[in-house]
Amino acid sequence: MKVIIFDLGRVLVDYDHAQTLAGMAAISQVASDEIRSLTAGDIGHKFGVGEMSAREFHAYLVAQAGMDASFEAFIDAYAAGLARNEIALLYGRLLRLRPHHKIGILSNTNEAHVLWLRQHLPELQEFDSVIMSNEVGLAKPDAAIYELALAQLGAKAKQAIFVDDLSENVRAAQALGLAGIVHENWRKTTSQLEKWLMSAA
Repeated sequence: MKVIIFDLGRVLVDYDHAQTLAGMAAISQVASDEIRSLTAGDIGHKFGVGEMSAREFHAYLVAQAGMDASFEAFIDAYAAGLARNEIALLYGRLLRLRPHHKIGILSNTNEAHVLWLRQHLPELQEFDSVIMSNEVGLAKPDAAIYELALAQLGAKAKQAIFVDDLSENVRAAQALGLAGIVHENWRKTTSQLEKWLMSAA
């Protein structure tokens, strides 16, 4: 069995954080840089591991950034930087059709983005495992979240490869025995993946 675990943002899904910040600034009383400061650090971590709900995060921004928008408008603004990557999603689905292949998703995200992802990526239902950080209370590069992914996929580390756009997350996976690819573009990533799949055959 061969197991490929993908990150979502900037890998299977296009994501521009600047657009998200601009979208939230447009419905607030502060600029994008201030939104960035308000949503980073401990607050961002709590939101990312599910210790803060989307409604609590919205209320926080109403209080701290003068956000003048409904919860629904906040969700739309927060998802402004997200977009489907059709080629990447198709490649992931085609990989799963190969014999003895399992495909998983392991994403550091939050409830607001998950609401968008569940609505706009019906393909998520086709993956063998989908782990969202806010739903499991863990985040990369914590070793426990990689171990959870392997457990859900019924795989050993040596059977798996992890693809992420952040090198620190890939290094954490490699420290556990998984192979790893730091994603830069799909031409390079598919070449590296196919080489690994051939060597693991």
